[in-house]
Amino acid sequence: MSTTRRTVAGVVDADGAYGSMVAAGGGFAFFSGTAVDETGRLAEAARPAPPYAGSAVAQAQAQARDIFGRLDELLPVVGSSVADIVQIEQYVKLKVHADGYFKIATSKSYLGKAVPVAATAQVGSYDPVEAVVSVTGLAIVPDAASGFVKAEPESPTGVASPNRKFSELITAGPYGFTTIFPSDRKSGLPEAARTPAWIWSGSEIGAEIKWGLEELAGRLASVGATFEDIVDYTLFLTDSGDLFEFDQALRAVAGSAAPTRTVIPSRGYALPRREGAFGHEEGAPRMEVQFRFRRPDSGTAKAVVDGPASGFGYQSAGMRLGPLVWTSSQVAEPAHLHGPIEGQLQDILAALQATLVTGGSDLSRTLRLRVLLRDGADVQAVHAAIRRAIPEDPPAVSIIVIPSALPVAEAAVAVDAVGLVDG
Repeated sequence: MSTTRRTVAGVVDADGAYGSMVAAGGGFAFFSGTAVDETGRLAEAARPAPPYAGSAVAQAQAQARDIFGRLDELLPVVGSSVADIVQIEQYVKLKVHADGYFKIATSKSYLGKAVPVAATAQVGSYDPVEAVVSVTGLAIVPDAASGFVKAEPESPTGVASPNRKFSELITAGPYGFTTIFPSDRKSGLPEAARTPAWIWSGSEIGAEIKWGLEELAGRLASVGATFEDIVDYTLFLTDSGDLFEFDQALRAVAGSAAPTRTVIPSRGYALPRREGAFGHEEGAPRMEVQFRFRRPDSGTAKAVVDGPASGFGYQSAGMRLGPLVWTSSQVAEPAHLHGPIEGQLQDILAALQATLVTGGSDLSRTLRLRVLLRDGADVQAVHAAIRRAIPEDPPAVSIIVIPSALPVAEAAVAVDAVGLVDG
């Protein structure tokens, strides 16, 4: 039976590293990680032996095999499994790492038996610095009596996704999960998501958003949901200036109860293959979005949670649905932005604590912390701050060193959290 009791597995607490690979409660199991061992260093099994040590493909395969091998061992500890993964975010360092990663990750041994909703982004670098791939996401702890059954509703078009590595839409418990990414396996960037280069009216991101919201509307409607049921999302942008148009468009359809969200500056996505491609003339999308939304037939209401991050653009500080409370990514208050990273982290974690408590949780009951860093030299400061705030049973921790400025350009770090709610 699904339980609100919080459990963790795969704890690393050594050599400055601190976090769990899996943290579960309320019927969900969150996971995050790179291919590290119990010492916090890149696992020996994740290092290709000579003569292939310098091969990007060999590195990605070895690291993916280590990550999913450990998830295959650790998820059952909390009552879940790789087959129960419902949504995953996959980060690669370079585009050349993606194919090697997918060969292992989407094999029948791992995600091939899960077929989750997924997003893949070339984000930046990870912890440790030798890591070329990183993942974070969530699985269910199956329990039919509590409604925690993973299901893939029929496609709104009646046609199965042409890419069966991943699903368009999955439901489980009170949640639905989907990803919007302007791509077509035959033509690359869909014509409907493009803006012609010969005219000043319109914009590239505007065309992608219009296309994306039409896609999203159909998927939501297929399970009786609307834009107002969106709970939380991850927005990947190759140009942070595009956030204004995204917020305008989503606000117009989703109403006053803004979802929570994290905006991740990115270098690129799963197309085109060429490194450094940017903009529609080069066949490169500008955004990818992972959504979590409420299933109306679950009978569970979502609730806005007030906190310090409210009203920063179109977002709420927190959003509660069922056993989880989500927070928007939080940066330090203006008075602390120019100070040391330790002060910024202390300020951020205090703000997250305030939001989580209002939502019925707290930092000690977080299932995941996701950290966006501007400077990889600050990784150990992040681990130390989390250890001080959560001295026992740490959550799943995802650390990404991003390639460009956060939405608050002066900020050195941003953090979001998912907390477990009592009852």
